[in-house]
Amino acid sequence: MIKYAAVKYHPSVVVIRLNQAKKYLKVGAFLHLIALAGFMIFVVGLQISIFYFDHQMENYAYKWLFISMYGFAIPFFSEFDALGRYQNYKQIKDILFNRGYDPRLIKPFMFSKCQRDAVIVAAKDLNYKQEVKDFYYNMGYRWYHILPDAIVKNPFILFKRVFWTRILFTKNYQLKNFDW
Repeated sequence: MIKYAAVKYHPSVVVIRLNQAKKYLKVGAFLHLIALAGFMIFVVGLQISIFYFDHQMENYAYKWLFISMYGFAIPFFSEFDALGRYQNYKQIKDILFNRGYDPRLIKPFMFSKCQRDAVIVAAKDLNYKQEVKDFYYNMGYRWYHILPDAIVKNPFILFKRVFWTRILFTKNYQLKNFDW
C-alpha cells in the first residue's frame, strides 16, 4: 500500500480518526452550516410554537410547529449529503494521486457546489488546488452557484428516487493510498 509522503510514521488510530474527522468537516463545511441552521430553525420554531400554544393561539402555533418540523428534517438531509461528499472526496483523492491532474477525471464531480468543494479539498491535499479552481472557473462556476445543476435544469427531479439515492446514499469508499 502506497502511503502519502506526510504519513511516513505509523499514526495511531486516534490520530487517524481525528484527521478523518477534520477532513470530513472541511469537505462538508457548507452542509454542516446548513445542518446547524436547520437545528436553529427547529429550536426557535418549537419555542415560538410553545409560546402560541400557551396563549391559546392554535393557528399560529401549528404553523410554527410545521416550520419547526421542517427545521428538524434539514440536518438529516444535509449530514447524509455531507457523508456522500466525503465519499467523493476519498474517491477523487485516490484518483488524483494515482493518475495526476486531468480535467476529465474531475469533470463528473462538478455538478454541485458540495461535490466541487470535495474535489477542491482533495486537490489541495495533493497540490492541485489552483488547477482545479481554474478548471471550475473556466467552466463557468462561481461562488454563488450553490444549487446542483440537475435542480436548476429540472426542479421536479427532487421528486425522483434516483436523485435522492445518488445524493443521500453514496456508497462507502475505502481509501487505498492514504490513512486519511
